[in-house]
Parts: sequence; structure tokens; C-alpha cells
Amino acid sequence: MKNFNTTVFKLILPALLFTVIANAQKLPKIQTASIAAPVTIKVDGKNTEFGDKFQAFNRTTEVYYTLSNSATKLYLTVQATEKNIIRKITQNGISLTIMPKDKSGAKLVVTYPQYGKKEAPGYFNLRDPYEIVKDTVKNNYLADSVAAAYNANINNRFKLIGVIGVASAEDSTLSVFNSEGFKALGRFDRKLFYTYELAIPLSYIARSGEAPISFKYNIMINGVPGEVRTVPGGRGNRMVYTAPDGSERNIGGPSPDNMSFAYPSDFSGEYTLAKQ
Repeated sequence: MKNFNTTVFKLILPALLFTVIANAQKLPKIQTASIAAPVTIKVDGKNTEFGDKFQAFNRTTEVYYTLSNSATKLYLTVQATEKNIIRKITQNGISLTIMPKDKSGAKLVVTYPQYGKKEAPGYFNLRDPYEIVKDTVKNNYLADSVAAAYNANINNRFKLIGVIGVASAEDSTLSVFNSEGFKALGRFDRKLFYTYELAIPLSYIARSGEAPISFKYNIMINGVPGEVRTVPGGRGNRMVYTAPDGSERNIGGPSPDNMSFAYPSDFSGEYTLAKQ
């Protein structure tokens, strides 16, 4: 598709960024509250059950997030609005690690998306996906069409959930259609913001003591799944990594964005299950 119309893009972008930045500044870096999941919650890559609002904005990882729970499941909802962070999430995945507060049980690590060893990560053009014109109706149609195409690609490509700490997870992976009750899905909206949702059965979280039950958690935006190296290129050095299948995959020049993409970023907190 053609590039953005520069004049229109310059008018739209500042207003959009101002709204996003203003919302982020009002939120804490780490969620502090216990949140009862709405009875209508479902893992569909949308945050409508929470009115498109989040409990925290973490500046280390540049994502909004909310942890919530029902009587039987723990939910994680994450949203990224920055193109480079979306690229990092869709290609490298998000890992949620749950650690029992008293260290009496094993860690549970859940990653989505998880790619097969011989599978190339998904790619989504976020820089210039379509040409913005002065016709609002046409712009909305184009935006919806791109989001629908990208979401169809997610349905076709994001078929695995990485799980460490579950005996039935062969090769530490589960199908997204698993019978254990783990659910995960990511979705693009019209603005090409990416929202990720994960559901974990509480039965897989090691518990101790009396309610309310607390646990420590870590949310990591993963780096590339292999050793990163800098090699000579035609127009200067470029970054590459060795993929799980042994092949060499290109990252790009050693820019700040590519450095951020290549290496993991994370944060930790503590969550107490909300009473039902």
C-alpha cells in the first residue's frame, strides 16, 4: 500500500499522541489494586469490559496493563500503542511469570505468542499500512480493512502458548485450543494499537496460607530468541541473531529502536486475588 499523506498525518499524530501520553501520565507504573474481573470478561483481544481503561502504565516496557481475577481464573490485559513495542511483542512475545510469595511452589511462566522452532515470527507493517486521505469514511474503511487483515494473520499464525510449570505441556507449549484452560489472544484495533489478553486457571497457581492469596509476578516483553551479534553490512553494521532453528535472522542497524527490540524489558509487582 502507499505511504501516508504527510500533511494529514502531521495533523492527526500530535492529537493522538497527546491523548495517549496524557492517559499514561495519570496511571501508576505498577498496579496497586486487586480487581474483580467483570462477569462478561472474555479473552478476545479487546479491553471493552474495563471501558478501555487500564490499572497501570509501565514506562520501562511502555505498555498499559491490568491484572484481574474471577473465582477460577487470573487475567492479564496488556496494550501497546508504540510501533516498536508492538513489533517487539508480536515477534518476541510477552511472558508472565508467577512466583509464590513464600517460595513454596514452582514458578509458572506463560508466553504468548510462542513460535515453533522452525517458524519465522509474524510481521505487521505499522509504519505505512495505508494512505490517509481527506475522506473520513474512506480512512475508517481502510483502517478497519488493515486491522481485519492483521487480525486474520494472527488467527493463522499465533497458534501456540508457551508454558513452563505445567506437566501436561509437551515441549513447554500448548495449543491455543488447549483443554487445560489457558487462553490467549492479541488483536489490532482501528488505530493499530495492539491489545493482548491472557487467562490462566487459578488451579495452576501454587497457593499457600489463607485468603486473600498474594503472589509476586513479572511481566517481560521478550527480546529475540537467540544470541545477538553485530556484523558488517553494505551500509554499515547490522544486528543479527541466531534463531532456534540455527538460521541467521536480521534485526537491522544498531539503532535505539532495534536495540530495544533485541533485548528483553520487564517489571515486577505483587498481586492479591480480589474477593468474589
